[in-house]
Amino acid sequence: MKSKILQDLAEKGIKSLNEVEARGVLKEYDIACPEEIMVKYGAEKGGKDYLREMKEGGMPEYPVFLKVISRAITSKTDANAIERVSSDEEASKSIDRILKNAKRYDEKAEVQGVLASEDASNETREVFLGAAVDDHFGHMISLGFGGIYVEVYGDVEFRAVPLEESDVHSMINGLRGKEILGDFRGMRAIDMDSLVETTLKFSRLIEENPEIREMDVNPLLAGPGRTVAVDTLIRISP
Repeated sequence: MKSKILQDLAEKGIKSLNEVEARGVLKEYDIACPEEIMVKYGAEKGGKDYLREMKEGGMPEYPVFLKVISRAITSKTDANAIERVSSDEEASKSIDRILKNAKRYDEKAEVQGVLASEDASNETREVFLGAAVDDHFGHMISLGFGGIYVEVYGDVEFRAVPLEESDVHSMINGLRGKEILGDFRGMRAIDMDSLVETTLKFSRLIEENPEIREMDVNPLLAGPGRTVAVDTLIRISP
């Protein structure tokens, strides 16, 4: 099954997907994502306007993460274009603030909208799933610990597409910090079957859409009840 979203965007000449588009691709492959709602950008809108539209459209319960959605901003943290809020008052002020931050970070960035996303981090561990093209082996999938841990510890395993279930278990068992996936510091063990299944779906997504040149899910939140893809980046070939 080819991704319809990727096909449509490729026809428009779009090479880098925004976060909402990228998670739409994940949803096509039945990969769980946070509950969320995006309101389209409007230069005339203020924070209260965005918030009203979000609530009318079915905004997730607080706390939520508010994010500026733009294909030009790949790191919302670097742009200060993401904040966690717990009330309407915080939310309306936050929306104004993160939009200003995004424009300050890249004044030429085209903003598609503002997103309110569920905080799905209860009892979860941050995992990283990635895909890139190797000159010799083709598409390679990487699995490791996500967030800052990817860069700090480099605790990552690599395998060529397509993955079998045994490959995923081998990747997980190869991680030096795999013990934190079990019962750890008062947190219940993650649902290992869910993590394995999500990784296999990710492998199939890459296999069936070879135009993907780079894809990162970081973090992928692995918890005792589910595995949820949060921040997602996809770049496709022209």
